[in-house]
Order: sequence, then structure tokens, then C-alpha cells
Amino acid sequence: MIIRSQVHARAGLLGNPSDIYGGKVISFLIRDFAARVRVWESPSLTFRLHPDHDRTEFGDLADLVGSVRRHGYYGMQRLVFATCNRFTSYCEARGVRLRKANFTLEYETDIPRQSGLGGSSAMIIAALRALLRFYRVPARAIPARELAELALSVETGELGIVAGLQDRVVQAYGGLTYMDFSGRRSQYERLDSRRLPRFGIAYLTDEQIGQRESGQVHAEVRYRWEQGDPAVKSTMRELARSADLGREALRRGDVKALGKLMNRNHQLRCELFGARVLGEHTLALAEIAQAAGFPAKLPGSSGAALILLDNRKNERALAQAYAAQGYRFQVVRGL
Repeated sequence: MIIRSQVHARAGLLGNPSDIYGGKVISFLIRDFAARVRVWESPSLTFRLHPDHDRTEFGDLADLVGSVRRHGYYGMQRLVFATCNRFTSYCEARGVRLRKANFTLEYETDIPRQSGLGGSSAMIIAALRALLRFYRVPARAIPARELAELALSVETGELGIVAGLQDRVVQAYGGLTYMDFSGRRSQYERLDSRRLPRFGIAYLTDEQIGQRESGQVHAEVRYRWEQGDPAVKSTMRELARSADLGREALRRGDVKALGKLMNRNHQLRCELFGARVLGEHTLALAEIAQAAGFPAKLPGSSGAALILLDNRKNERALAQAYAAQGYRFQVVRGL
């Protein structure tokens, strides 16, 4: 029997990146992109590396260089290996006995790389869920809150990547989620996904993406935060407040207010991180939408823009504007 697990991409709607700084955020899942894992029992423990993300054979040096520019040096293999290692340690620490059985694991993803859409966390949670089912660990043994924390520990503990709980929480809970990280114990609330308006995602091509991870984007601001920089503290408070205001706007169905909050969220992020860190291509993704009258912001660290499609008659022109600059754009469905 083949065990299949799928986890969708996520978009930070409001509040990000305050989640890493004890703030509040709202995120939702994107039905159009997902990471997928398949596991089945086999004589030996085997990983089938993805032919694009983890290539080991190339036509020539130019082919290798092109692959590195598109997928980086690490691909998905390290995420899957680290997930298996952390999963085993987690079960041992909690006295969960795993049956004696080997598996073959293969994976794929169509979540745009380095786009801030939670591609790494989606792959990790998909793998964790597949392993839980393969080893017949009851789902109740690891509730959604704990699954999110376990997934985060794969990146922070195993791989040393700076990350927050936002991606893992919304992907573990499975839908539009309000998250409050300001107290000793984080509070999560599932919101009604039917309240979501229509959105589009603009994102970079493989050739336009750099090799930075989200941890590198946050490094300077994180240092300033730890030093008590008042500008950083003030900005994070306002970003967190936008999540509270956004939750109320969603409940009222106030799309106009939601759009204003998105634009302000983007402005604050740009002022704090600066163009050098965010990158000219990433900034252009939001600027193109805003110039056409569509509210827009970054759904993650860099590489994509989340666009509120509140005026359908201009969508074709917006798509053409992105195509003219060599960027990708598509209407997406919230989950």
C-alpha cells in the first residue's frame, strides 16, 4: 500500500514577519501549490531523489550551473533526511515504539522555490504525516499544535535555519488561521475560509531568484531586535496589530479595509528591511500590483507578492504587466 501525504503552500495575509518576534499573524493555505510525499514498505530504507530538485547527473557544466541557480545547492534531500532524523528522536523521547519496517520515500513539489510560500515547511509536514501513518502512530498522539512545533524543530534544530511557527501552524491546522505569539503559550484560531476574497500570486522565475534563505533575510533585523532597537520594536507592534484589525475586517467582509492593511503591512516591511535585503525583483512584484490599483504585500520573506483582486476588470491587464517584466502571475484559490 502506498501512503500519500500532501501539504499546501501558505500565504501570510497580515502581520508577517512579526510571528518571529512575538507578534500576531493571519495566514491561509493556497490550494494551487503543494508538496507531496509517497511512502511504501520496502526491503531497504530508500529515498528516491527528485530528478529536478536533487539532481546528481548533468549534461555538462553549464547544465550543472543552471540547476544550482534554479534549485540552490541543497534541494529537498536535506529536508527529508532531517525530518526522518528528528521524527525518530521525537518518538524515542516520548516512548513511542516504531514497528520494524523499512520504507521507500519519494517526494515532489510545485510550490515556487524561494517564494516565501512555505515550501520547506510543507515538505517537512507532508513527510511527517506520511511517517506517522507508515509507522501506525495514532494521529491523536501528535495534535496539530505539537506537529507544528516538531516541524519547526526540523529546520531550527536539525538544519540551523532561522524560522518561525507561522508556516507550520497554518499547514498543521489546515486553513485560514489567526495566530497570536505574544503570550507564554501561543494562541491559534481557525477562521472561516469562505470569508477570504480573491487573490493572485506574482512570483519570480528560477533565473530571477537568488540563493538566500529566509533566515538570511531576517538576520540583520533579528540582531536589531535582540539589541532592543526601538524602531524594530515599534514596527513589529504595528504589524501585529494589523492581524487583529484584519481578523475583524474578514469577519465584516470589509475587503477595502483588508486592502489598506495589506498595503500598510508592505510599507512597514519595506521600511524595516530595505530594498537591498528584499531585492529589486521582489519589490517590483508588489509595486506593479499597487501601481495598477491592487493592494499587495509579501506573503513571506521574498520572491513573491500576494495581490488582493478586488477589481476583476483589470486582472488581464495586471497579468500582462507581469508578463511584460518576465514575472509569473496567477489567480489562486484560498483553502
